[in-house]
Amino acid sequence: MTILAPEDLARILGVKHDMLDCAGLKLTLGEIYSLGSHGYLGLNERRLPEYKGVKPKNGVYMLDPGSYLVKYNEYVKIPNGYIGLAIQRSSLIRMGATLYTAVWDPGYHGRGSGLLVVHNPHGVFLEKGVQIAQLVFIRMSRETGKTYRGVYLGEK
Repeated sequence: MTILAPEDLARILGVKHDMLDCAGLKLTLGEIYSLGSHGYLGLNERRLPEYKGVKPKNGVYMLDPGSYLVKYNEYVKIPNGYIGLAIQRSSLIRMGATLYTAVWDPGYHGRGSGLLVVHNPHGVFLEKGVQIAQLVFIRMSRETGKTYRGVYLGEK
């Protein structure tokens, strides 16, 4: 397994060095949504819950304990032959919050999202635009004919 160095990411993705962290691409907090209903995932059907935007006050989100969908600011393109893994900042853990993510498939492009869970009984405060994760790129053994073509392709 090869994890790409930030300098390689700058070259492959054509991003500026200030968008890079020690081991990947910075992912910063865009929007936050609360989950307003149940979801359903079946063999032939998918229904996402209703989402309600959480409004920041003076650029800061105050989040009570619970689950939230977060959208990252960055529009990312995963090249064929690579996958991305979004890994939370350790500061979130130290604050009593976790960020759950999925594999970013080769061929995916868009503004990804994650599930932020606030475990701290006192809640947390997050400033809009703060880095909450880094996207680490892993090289596959070769390019694949099975690039991402799902419903989230190109999400904004």
